[in-house]
Amino acid sequence: MEPRGIRGRVVTGAPMKRYTSMRVGGPAPYLFYPEDAAGVAEAIGWLARKKLPFRFLGKGTNVIVADRGIDMGIIRTTGMGHLRFRTTVGGALCDAGAGLPLKRLIAAAAARGLSGLEKLYGIPGTVGGAIKMNAGSFGAAVSDCLVSVVCVDEKGKVRTMQAGEITFGYRRSSIRETECIVGATFRLASGDRAAIEAEMDDLWRQRLEKHPMDLPSAGSVFKNKSGAPAWTYIDRAGLRGFTAGRACVSAKHPNFIVNLGGATASDVLRLIETVKKGVRETTGIELEEEVELWGFDGDA
Repeated sequence: MEPRGIRGRVVTGAPMKRYTSMRVGGPAPYLFYPEDAAGVAEAIGWLARKKLPFRFLGKGTNVIVADRGIDMGIIRTTGMGHLRFRTTVGGALCDAGAGLPLKRLIAAAAARGLSGLEKLYGIPGTVGGAIKMNAGSFGAAVSDCLVSVVCVDEKGKVRTMQAGEITFGYRRSSIRETECIVGATFRLASGDRAAIEAEMDDLWRQRLEKHPMDLPSAGSVFKNKSGAPAWTYIDRAGLRGFTAGRACVSAKHPNFIVNLGGATASDVLRLIETVKKGVRETTGIELEEEVELWGFDGDA
């Protein structure tokens, strides 16, 4: 049954390999594209009436969906991409939609000579996804400049949370899975545009040199552990370049699993389990996934 009375586009039987960066995964029954908080609330209400659980998705850069698909409604935030700067003493406040690509936000800030987020340049995904997982790189995290977050909860209620009300940690936040981030405000400082853009160019160059950008992936698969990068444990286990089907532990950066073309979600999961087992047996370290696994055993 097709949803009625919902603003924004709705895709039925959406193949999730089309909406995730790993390019694997089966269908979701409904994929909603709300354009604002009211649209999110409408989608949640419709799914609640159908007794279907739901999840929120940005660009799908850290999600692996099972081959069988997922029996949930997916509410995709990419239709909420507004961006507005408000000048303040010493800098500006930036209001950004949850679906805005993080890279675009940082580039727009740099073009105005605004500093604070440039170390995150090149992190894939959206503003909302970055906040939810407290994305970070080169010693900085998205929460460092955060002022407030606007969310819609599972009952369709809109609320604004100040950054101090949210607990942030390494690749995590206290924002619940049932809360949809629809927008956020950041405080940025005035800086030298040329210097900011030069740092961004340098960070982007480092990413190109170190990361396998030419093949589909979900970014870093595992969280760093015990103060060391996850890839060092994977390397010690001798798993650089290891394959399962058409999925491969990247030879360029072992904390990436890449799709060589035609990989399945089962291939990717098999590699994840192989890496965890190999690292455990070699180093005694228990790696923890940074990516989210949807629709596998124990999930919908």
